[in-house]
Amino acid sequence: MQTRAAVVREINQLTVETVELDAPKANELLVRVHAAGVCHSDLHNMRGELRLTPPFVMGHEGAGIVEAVGSGVTRFQPGDRVLVNWLPADNTCPTCLSGHPNLCERLAKTTFLGLLPDGTTRLKTLDGVPLKHLLSAATMSEYAVIDQAGAIPFPADVPFEVAAIIGCAVATGVGAVINTAQARAGSCAAVIGCGGVGLSAILGCQLAGCYPIIAVDVLDSKLEFARRMGATETVNVKQIDAVKTLRARTRLGPDYVFDTVGSAATIAQALQAAAPAGAAVIAGLHAARSDVPIPAGALIFQNKRLLGSFAGSMRPQIDLPRLVELYRAGRLQLDALISKRYPLAEVAQAFADMEAGAVARGVITFQ
Repeated sequence: MQTRAAVVREINQLTVETVELDAPKANELLVRVHAAGVCHSDLHNMRGELRLTPPFVMGHEGAGIVEAVGSGVTRFQPGDRVLVNWLPADNTCPTCLSGHPNLCERLAKTTFLGLLPDGTTRLKTLDGVPLKHLLSAATMSEYAVIDQAGAIPFPADVPFEVAAIIGCAVATGVGAVINTAQARAGSCAAVIGCGGVGLSAILGCQLAGCYPIIAVDVLDSKLEFARRMGATETVNVKQIDAVKTLRARTRLGPDYVFDTVGSAATIAQALQAAAPAGAAVIAGLHAARSDVPIPAGALIFQNKRLLGSFAGSMRPQIDLPRLVELYRAGRLQLDALISKRYPLAEVAQAFADMEAGAVARGVITFQ
């Protein structure tokens, strides 16, 4: 079949074009996509800053309705509403069995290379060029084929847009707080970077009972979004020193500093700003392929912890349904996180708005 999709044929070349999509094979689903989140990770891949190389179809946050199923599918049937879990773990490797399915050993050989779990692709251009599936998902397309391990069912009272962003931004930000840091109620927290993941981390800090919650960014527009999402204080680091300010506004520094940027500068800031015996939690990807110097004295003499948080340390089959239920219960205000919707034809503008700080979270919607 044919589908309209956001395609990257070369690094930094994003187009919307019609492509060919093969039918689902064993253990796979054909999903008609209703919403796809616009995430900075997509941009990193388009720019060649992560492992995936072109050509590929963009998108890894998504939600839609199952249209057809391949052989061996036992958990889903046509008509089911599903959100995309872009970490389709095998749940058989030692890493999965030790409680870390977000680090499944299969992912490096398939998902991070833009392949489905069986090591192949279902996409190609009309002129026959094979296309990879970004993070085994490729959700910026009218239709997508995903493994059944990459699907999570959700109820009809949850909007497709909300379900889509739960699959990455919300899981990554909330998970950094709840899963990785295991933040305690009454503790002080700071969040560096107020994009979709950072705003989700602020929601996670609220959920954990942190106070105060200090948002840090270089754009006033993003800090305004942070206040709307529950930050009690804000710091614009273009105007004042982040580390000195965070220490001054707390007793000796925040108990937890969540870095959702992940650059060399912000990683150092997070570790330096954290209180003695506190934790710096790194969830951003900007320096993912770089060597970053770490001030060892802060770790040794002040007993600080430096924690990595990949995808919120989530266990997708457990945590994603829990996040859906927290939204349904009114504990996660995710409707406010979605500030603009775009048709697929405006995907380039959606990324431009994200970089400019004009949106909290943008979502591609399909009619």
